[in-house]
Amino acid sequence: MKLSTKFSLFNAVSRVVILLVLAGALPLAMSHLARLATDQRLAQKKEKVLRLLRRNGISAFITAEQSSYGSYNLLKEEFISLEAIPPGPGINEIEDSKRAVEDEIVEYRVLSYAFAQDGQNYLLEIGRSTGSIGETERNFRHYALYMLLVAVALTTLADVAFFRYLLEPFYTIIRQRLKNAHHPAAFNFAPIKTSTDDFRYLDESLREMMTTIQASFTKERKFIADASHELLTPLAALQYRFDNMLADESLSDENQLRVVDSQRTVHRLRTIIRSLLMISKIENDQFARAETVPLAPLVAEVCDEVQDRLAVLGLTLHQDLTPDFTVLHGNRSLLFTLLYNLVSNAIKYNRAGGRIDVRGRPTPGGGYVLEVRDTGVGIAREQLPRLFLRFDKGATADPDSYGLGLSIARTIADLHGISLEVNSIEGLGTSFLLGFPAPAPGLAEPL
Repeated sequence: MKLSTKFSLFNAVSRVVILLVLAGALPLAMSHLARLATDQRLAQKKEKVLRLLRRNGISAFITAEQSSYGSYNLLKEEFISLEAIPPGPGINEIEDSKRAVEDEIVEYRVLSYAFAQDGQNYLLEIGRSTGSIGETERNFRHYALYMLLVAVALTTLADVAFFRYLLEPFYTIIRQRLKNAHHPAAFNFAPIKTSTDDFRYLDESLREMMTTIQASFTKERKFIADASHELLTPLAALQYRFDNMLADESLSDENQLRVVDSQRTVHRLRTIIRSLLMISKIENDQFARAETVPLAPLVAEVCDEVQDRLAVLGLTLHQDLTPDFTVLHGNRSLLFTLLYNLVSNAIKYNRAGGRIDVRGRPTPGGGYVLEVRDTGVGIAREQLPRLFLRFDKGATADPDSYGLGLSIARTIADLHGISLEVNSIEGLGTSFLLGFPAPAPGLAEPL
């Protein structure tokens, strides 16, 4: 799981937990706030009524024929009452109380206040229905819940956007320094723009490491080139001397056979060195891949190259690449070597009078599969995992086999992003499958 996703999930979960806690505490808080608001409103109405009494007098509410005054609003949500009372202790309190109104018991939040005016004590009561208080409380609760939900959603989206922005340099470092750094020669040392010190330090450390790797790679490539040159030069000199010795008519037949054996050994060494050098150059990305290579003409060229060997062994080779497939940004010489090694392997381990098929077919998604199938002796199941290892000749006793042909084929296939699979049944034959990927969208052919 990505770091930004973990951060976002953590923030979302933490907000949900906070929301649940608030949802549990919200009713109590809203109830308390509603009561405080109601008490404050009752106190304000009390001051307003007292100002009216001081300005207009008690007679505006209680006449000589009455001893009290009471008024309820239409929905019985609020009331005001004023009545004369005997002298007594002062009263100034707010409490819940039940009142009978028109044969109905209604619960009120009642403010009671005793005061004296014109030598007479009076009791002022102002009440508000607890039902209206509960409605106000529910409205507060709903609004608060909606605001919390909106706040959680907005902050979560803001966190996701911010984390993506914050981690974009990190993803750029991954893409540029690690994921797309296929070869030391193609390293990109341009610094990544970021204001985050941690990412800047990571980028600097990776660039230092890449510099070290590239320097080591350059030294290794130079060493391989020098070593191959130094090895091939004396072998060429030995070959020249052996040729001169064979030209000497005084050389005995026995010594001539020894010289021929020595020549064969020198030839073997030169072939092995060239093969290893080719593998090294391919792995070090020293071959350009800027050609457009149609497979059908390439297969036809490989088939023409092996016609003499086919005729000697009485083998038949059939090719069918309909429709054809074009490899973009490839190396024709290396692709020729890849196909030649597979066809050569099919010839070498086939039966006398056997058959070889080279067939191509498109795959869903725009890819292509090229199959090289033979009717040879097949490969043992336990040998298949080691088939592409260098110098592993398996059960073959062929003295001309160096165990490098299939290793070279695998290296070339990997260089071009081609999958190479093998299926084999002992006694029936072997099939090599080359899976060519579909061209990337918008990939242009080289000029």
